[in-house]
Amino acid sequence: MRKIIDKILNQKKFILGTIFGVMIMGGISYAANNYTSESVSYTRGNDTMSVKQALDDLIVKVDKKSGNFNIELAERPLGINFTESTTTYQSLVNDLLGRMITAMGTANTADLSAIKSSTLTWKSEDPNTASVTGTVVKGVKEGKTKIIGTATNGKQVIVPVNVKSAVVLAEKAHVGEYVAYDAGQWNADAARPTKSGQFGGYSKNQSKNASVEWCNNDSHKTTLQGWRILDINTSTKTVTIVHAGQPECYYHGTNTNSSKTYLDNRADTEYKNSIYADSAHAMTYDEANSMSVDLRKTGDLYWLATAYSGTDLYRVGDTGSIYINGTSNSYGFRPVVVLKSGILTTGQVSDGLGHNNAWNLVLPS
Repeated sequence: MRKIIDKILNQKKFILGTIFGVMIMGGISYAANNYTSESVSYTRGNDTMSVKQALDDLIVKVDKKSGNFNIELAERPLGINFTESTTTYQSLVNDLLGRMITAMGTANTADLSAIKSSTLTWKSEDPNTASVTGTVVKGVKEGKTKIIGTATNGKQVIVPVNVKSAVVLAEKAHVGEYVAYDAGQWNADAARPTKSGQFGGYSKNQSKNASVEWCNNDSHKTTLQGWRILDINTSTKTVTIVHAGQPECYYHGTNTNSSKTYLDNRADTEYKNSIYADSAHAMTYDEANSMSVDLRKTGDLYWLATAYSGTDLYRVGDTGSIYINGTSNSYGFRPVVVLKSGILTTGQVSDGLGHNNAWNLVLPS
């Protein structure tokens, strides 16, 4: 492992490319994290040396005297009486280690490879705070502890957890705030659309939580990412969220009925995470008209799934103004997602997209 550190120090830095996202299956939403050519940095200390993954998701800590090391993930929220699977931890560790090994080269990475190929055995440092039964981690009472996975080579993976009481999201959050919702990634490249009914503008492995920079021309651009709260119905305890930017482009021709159907079907197919959401659709004129300019404005132009005429769709301009003349062009569109009624949260976390105050999602038990 010392040779690995030396290699990194000699190279000064290495680059981790592509985009990675993880979905937690036990009720906590851990939003997709973007690793877009971000450098891994290192720091020196008196007794330790750390190689630190961008966004603090993975830290390899090495004792310079003994050469021993362990791996630590970023702290994760967990609700009392809620569960998540240790297979999620292992998936995240395996992916991040794989990227480190690829970036470093396969030489001198045997210890990391051994962890990656191991089936980790998990235990809780404090079962009274969070217990582990088989592959299930359960929040017991409020507090912090560590879930520890041991590989066949004796090396350990440490997952700090912060157990909190879960509350109803609709009773805690506010319109405009961010939610750590994950719509997944694109599995293929798609060029910007040039014909009626086409979608595109994104790359394979690009996060659907991120934005296509521009759809019509590069004089209008958006860099907005993530999901913001569009509406809260306190009676039904339902929260509706909207993409902060535009995850893809759409070419509307001259048939508004067809385009409305295409846009709504696309939103429901590509952006509804069925674990946390009941439905999804493309933003409408009424939704856009009722929101603040701050929430409506993205910096680029995008369609609304509402017809002005038989040929024209309403559209939103780069400054947030709504226009009536929209036909035969490629613009973005914004999916709107209706979360499950009564969905809970344990607090605000990083969504991996630059927002450290996004509400995490917990399923009602």
